[in-house]
Amino acid sequence: MNAFTIMVDAQFEDPNLGLDAIWRAGGAETGLPVRVRRRSPEAIIGAAGNQFDLDAMLIDVRLSEVAEPAEQDEIDLLDEDGAVTETVQVIGLARIDARRLVRTCEVAPVLPDEPAEDDEP
Repeated sequence: MNAFTIMVDAQFEDPNLGLDAIWRAGGAETGLPVRVRRRSPEAIIGAAGNQFDLDAMLIDVRLSEVAEPAEQDEIDLLDEDGAVTETVQVIGLARIDARRLVRTCEVAPVLPDEPAEDDEP
């Protein structure tokens, strides 16, 4: 283990930076317990005299925990008691850091299914 790996692990294990999560490849029923970092960068860009607020949600995952993150993977974000607070789905794969330790994934919230409407009048 080198200094970079130790530093990355410390960031993910820090309770102020990292979150417990369950990584479900392809949205599978069972998943893998992991630690992730959640980031929500915000950018304001200008085009044709207008300003647009771009809001994205990014999840960083250690490649030592999830070797091949993929689009359609789902991540259950957990609270301190281990209860699911939010489920997000990978919608895009961003960069891998220069040391090949962390992959950044763009994610979007998974919306709960609409309750089925009763066909009877």
